[in-house]
Amino acid sequence: MKKQLLIIIVIAAAICQALASERTIINPEHIYQSMPDRLWTDSVTMSDTATVFHLHYLKWYADVFFFSHETCLRDMKGRTYPLRQIISDYGLQPDEPRPFEDIGKNAFDVQFVFPPLPADVTEVDMIDPQYYNQGIFGIRLDGNPLPPFQLPKVVEGRLKEMMAVQDTLPKVDYRFGWATIKGHLMDYRPGMCSQITLELRHPSLSPSQGDTLSTQVSPTGDFTFRLPVAHITPVSLTFDPRQRGMSIVYVGPDTETEVYFNMREINYRYMNNKTNNNTILYVTKGPLAQLANELNEHLSFYNIDFIVKYFANIFRNEEEMNRYIEIRAMPPTRQLELRMAELDTMKVEEQWSPALKELVRLYWQMQTVMRIKTDPPMELENEANESPIAKEKLIAWQRDAVVAELDAYERLLNDPKLVYCTDLWDFFRYNINVNTIFPAFIERERTVWKLREQMSNQFGLLNADDIAETLANLPPAYRQLVLTWQDKYREEHDRLAAKEIVGDTLQGIPNSQIFQTLCERYRGHTIFVTFWQEYIPYFVRNVVLPLQRELADLDIVWVNVYNSHWKLTPTGWDTAHRLRYFTKLQGEHYYYNMSSSAENNYYDFSSNAEWIKELNKTMGITKSTEAYCIVSPDGRIVRNSDSAPEPTRWIHRDFLGIRHCLLQTAKPKIANN
Repeated sequence: MKKQLLIIIVIAAAICQALASERTIINPEHIYQSMPDRLWTDSVTMSDTATVFHLHYLKWYADVFFFSHETCLRDMKGRTYPLRQIISDYGLQPDEPRPFEDIGKNAFDVQFVFPPLPADVTEVDMIDPQYYNQGIFGIRLDGNPLPPFQLPKVVEGRLKEMMAVQDTLPKVDYRFGWATIKGHLMDYRPGMCSQITLELRHPSLSPSQGDTLSTQVSPTGDFTFRLPVAHITPVSLTFDPRQRGMSIVYVGPDTETEVYFNMREINYRYMNNKTNNNTILYVTKGPLAQLANELNEHLSFYNIDFIVKYFANIFRNEEEMNRYIEIRAMPPTRQLELRMAELDTMKVEEQWSPALKELVRLYWQMQTVMRIKTDPPMELENEANESPIAKEKLIAWQRDAVVAELDAYERLLNDPKLVYCTDLWDFFRYNINVNTIFPAFIERERTVWKLREQMSNQFGLLNADDIAETLANLPPAYRQLVLTWQDKYREEHDRLAAKEIVGDTLQGIPNSQIFQTLCERYRGHTIFVTFWQEYIPYFVRNVVLPLQRELADLDIVWVNVYNSHWKLTPTGWDTAHRLRYFTKLQGEHYYYNMSSSAENNYYDFSSNAEWIKELNKTMGITKSTEAYCIVSPDGRIVRNSDSAPEPTRWIHRDFLGIRHCLLQTAKPKIANN
């Protein structure tokens, strides 16, 4: 009896010890994660035998996983702990991404099993060296919240030095010079962020044209931008590829701006869609630095609570709304003054500086003018056809609307300080009638950025004689800015053109036989065929180039095929893309046939052209706008654009699926003797 009791006591003690050594952290806090839309950490269970992450995936991007066989945990001492096992109901394995369509659900749970962690580990990163800039960073494993955020002393000191309140916006100083931005990511961990993007806030700088400036983040979380400017200019800094952490800074001629990004605040706002007690970006040096800090704190893209509280509705009452509906013109200026006056009732520490109020007044004047509508209501037009009195009302309405519109433009555009407003060029884009009362400074700005857009589209190949007269009519600062951008584009063009690879031709081969010809030519090898069409630069940059670097030891023939329009046309937006990406691609290069109509029509090169559809059909592609195909050594099509999960338009998100297919299909290269 005593022996049985002793055995029971030993077993119970073992069970108690096992239970005591296992603990679970529910929804552990973390500093930052690179895919907040689709992955949540429900809990982490730690024991003497394993560390298990319980993850919840939501449908968002085409591929459901960022992980591979190299996924691991990394502690704060740099020690790593490899992924041991994946537990799920769907047969999921590393390096074998499966789309949600295969799984049959829009959300599912999975467990990542890692080795047990040392007792001194209270914070880890979940990373994968295969996929830089993918992971969850600063995960707390002790059940405690993240420590309160504290600015580094050097940042606090610099903020105190430059936070003098600005009584007004400065006058616009038009002179040419170079602006420098030096940035630092606080709470940075290696792999957390690979790239920062800068936008000059002008519609001509569309990301699709490759004219936003991007720079790499160093292993210590630092980055630098350098750009030519003609006056103090607002620019936007964002995290790539998602538009989060977007903040405004001001740069000026011959100035240096210093900024510090708060990584945990970026993550908090993006995942929770609301503000915290801290700001995303701190500007410690540069022109209008104090104004930029106020702007980002009170009016940033993610400061939803503040915007809703003070500016959700520019109309103060139903009477003003009815007047707007009736006249469709700018509400009284008194309304805006009353709204500004409300800000003076805030707590002292929350009140805006006079300069910020001045900037916001300009901003909301633009927003109000954008609401102007000169087309009369349909009911009034219908009545005018039936009654002379109604016709007189219609004429009066049109007259009042035009007067209100011109009055709004005049009061808005006669202030040169408008260049400090980030929405200036969006306003011009949507208000084409603004030409009627163009002030000189606005005309100069538009002229410069029109030339900038031409250089972007034609990649620096503008004829100097064609723009000589335009340049002569610009002030020296603007003229120097245009010439500097011209030199910049021309230098890039010449540098890349010198490396241009001469491609073979597929001329004379019918479009329906091009793909078959390539398959026969490279039979016995794994073939990756890329046809350059609409959206293809994203695909080349985000998929083809990384895979060419990673899979260089595999027997893959990279076939890059271009339509002959790009071979024949010396300038244009497509040539810029061809030079920027084509010169970096490995493999074989070809030009293929055009249809007869396409030879005379540039726009016939869209992905909807019938001859391109015919070409794609030979590769089994019927719905995608980006054409690629993977062919096995025995000539079978094993993956193509249509294999990518929805949305098919953005197949560059299918990186993992393409990578897995190539790894499964390609053989190692045979060394040359």
